[in-house]
Amino acid sequence: MRWSKRNLWVVMAGALALAACDGEDGKDGEDGSPGGPGDPGDPGAVGLHIDMANEANANITSAVINDGVITLEFELTNKQGVGLFGLDGDNPFHDFRFSIAQMAVDGKLKQWQSLLNDATNDDATTFEQGFEKIKDCPDCLTDNKDGSYSYTFQTNLNTYVDAAGISFDSALTQRIAIEMQFEYDSGHELAENAHYDWIPASGSQDGIETRQLVTMETCYTCHQPDSLKAHGGRRLDMENCQSCHNGMVSDPNGVSVELGHMVHAIHMGPNREGKDASGDIVPMPYTVQGYGGAHAFDYPIFPTKPFMDCQTCHVEDEQLADMTLWKEHANANACTGCHTDSPAQHGNVTIPEEMTCIQCHGGTDHTKMNAPYDAAKGFDVSVTQVTVTPENLLQFDVTIMDAQGNAVPKEQVYQKGYSNPYMVVSWDVEKDYPESTGAGETLGTTYDHRRFSLIGDGSTQYNEQTRVFTVTTEKMKGDKTYTLALPADIAERSLEILPVLKVCFAGKTDQLTDCSAENAYPAYVQTDAYRAFLGDPDKQVAQRRSIVDNARCHDCHSAEFYHDSNGVNCISCHVNDKNIKSAGTDDNGKEMFKSTNFMYKAHKAEGHHNGHGGSGTVLKTDCTTCHSAEEGWGGMNYGFELGRNGGAALAFPEDIYTNNTWFASADVGSCLSCHQKYMSEAGFAHMRNNGGYFGPEKTEAQNAKEACATCHSPQKLVQHHGHSLD
Repeated sequence: MRWSKRNLWVVMAGALALAACDGEDGKDGEDGSPGGPGDPGDPGAVGLHIDMANEANANITSAVINDGVITLEFELTNKQGVGLFGLDGDNPFHDFRFSIAQMAVDGKLKQWQSLLNDATNDDATTFEQGFEKIKDCPDCLTDNKDGSYSYTFQTNLNTYVDAAGISFDSALTQRIAIEMQFEYDSGHELAENAHYDWIPASGSQDGIETRQLVTMETCYTCHQPDSLKAHGGRRLDMENCQSCHNGMVSDPNGVSVELGHMVHAIHMGPNREGKDASGDIVPMPYTVQGYGGAHAFDYPIFPTKPFMDCQTCHVEDEQLADMTLWKEHANANACTGCHTDSPAQHGNVTIPEEMTCIQCHGGTDHTKMNAPYDAAKGFDVSVTQVTVTPENLLQFDVTIMDAQGNAVPKEQVYQKGYSNPYMVVSWDVEKDYPESTGAGETLGTTYDHRRFSLIGDGSTQYNEQTRVFTVTTEKMKGDKTYTLALPADIAERSLEILPVLKVCFAGKTDQLTDCSAENAYPAYVQTDAYRAFLGDPDKQVAQRRSIVDNARCHDCHSAEFYHDSNGVNCISCHVNDKNIKSAGTDDNGKEMFKSTNFMYKAHKAEGHHNGHGGSGTVLKTDCTTCHSAEEGWGGMNYGFELGRNGGAALAFPEDIYTNNTWFASADVGSCLSCHQKYMSEAGFAHMRNNGGYFGPEKTEAQNAKEACATCHSPQKLVQHHGHSLD
């Protein structure tokens, strides 16, 4: 654009006019009226987004039904009670579902019946419980942005046709159950269960029917919580297990997976047997068709003796409304869990199909299976007249007495094969029992030198009139003499004489009988060991430091362990430096060797040690499964705390393929008892650099000054193994 003189004058005139406008031009006008209220917007969320939570707790607060459609209210919080918002059916990680079941009652028989059932085979003759999932109806879920939610079922229960033919009855007790399992790409998981029982017709939780026979806490006496996270981790609570594993459900082959049947059948393991089509008694381990194919529970499952100890699981717990219902035998499906559909006990008798178990066996009292063991708890073994002979042998008298104080005759004391009525002699029991010396020699202190049978090894004289056994600590084994090498200062050391013996009862009763009787049933006498200082009878023998919680051993194993079961006294034979022996052949064809001390035996016992793959029993990486935890002056004292066993030397093979005995200092031995096969040179170097020892010299192991406990506290040990003491 070209500027002319006229254009320039116009611009200048405008500028002068503006410059002249700085004077007053009158009063300001009135303020305008306020505007209307703006849009308040959506309320903000309160709490923590569920994807940020470390854990989730679910609680169903109410449920109502209108024209056959259920609406329920529930809450999700973390363990601090902070609400978890953000549950979303469109989120691919949010696997959140609901089930429903109703309680059918027929006399003393109570059974859950699942609704929303799905067929599990092409013929639609077998079924499993179905679910409503939020991913199938995201709009059915309302998130109140504070950790509270509501969900309205898609299904109208009044009009729904169930695949298994179950009709919804609003007058029956109904159970809604939540199953939640989030598996994030990061590896983080959230899993939770919850349930709500109520009667829709009344809208009340009063007067509901119950089926409370066992608690999950009882299951945890043998199992660990992590090992019972079923179906990939989504099933956690007994109530969820019950409502799903009900009388309607089975595998595609028609094998019942009702909880009562399934649990009994699984725990029978290889002991489950029945009659085949030819009438022959054959093994019939419980075999169920799962998503990964058929699985047979043909391995040892129930580590309990007596094997039929029903009260291992069916404990008397006042929290259980139906704690005695199992004694009514109303659920024949539970009977066949143990005994199969063709019980071996029936022999050649053919049972009519229309007959049920209870018609013949309604009066059976399974608690009587414990009678011999309960009786044996009242017996006593008296050790008297303990002296040291001029030949430096220990001599003492033994009397076995029943609950009434009557002496038990030799004929009623059990001796057969490996099982002998032993008296085990030890000293230094407040420490770690005697060191083993003289293996393979006549004079020594190995467990072969320290245990003496009341029958059959030449160590004992029996007085038939008084029924007293007199034991001298020298015996014959095969053609070899074994003599106990008593310490010269035995009078100043703690002395223990432990009875490990059985007496015989008539069948599964509490009546004694001769062990030669056809129905003789042996049970271990449970009695305290004789403990004393021979040089100072008034001095108390101190207790060995607390390591294992004995009650937990009995809770899982019941009355009898693997062998020699008078309490939990395994250490009296399986001392720290007990010999090593062959462990069979590895997958690579090499012979392996192993320790036999108690620490190794307990950590590696079948069922205790389940490798890196886990099992359905204990979880060996959780030390609190077996170890003690006691309140101390400075907090909890844990039985697996390091640094408490200075001076010990534990025997191990040099490596698992080399038959040389090496010795580990105490804390090093703790690690090797599980990890020797996987130890690297770097791991051994770390142990040595912190005072540990592993090598051929026992004295160096005993003199080691380990500093492991400085860093490896109980809390850190458990955390390192994937658990927590919280």
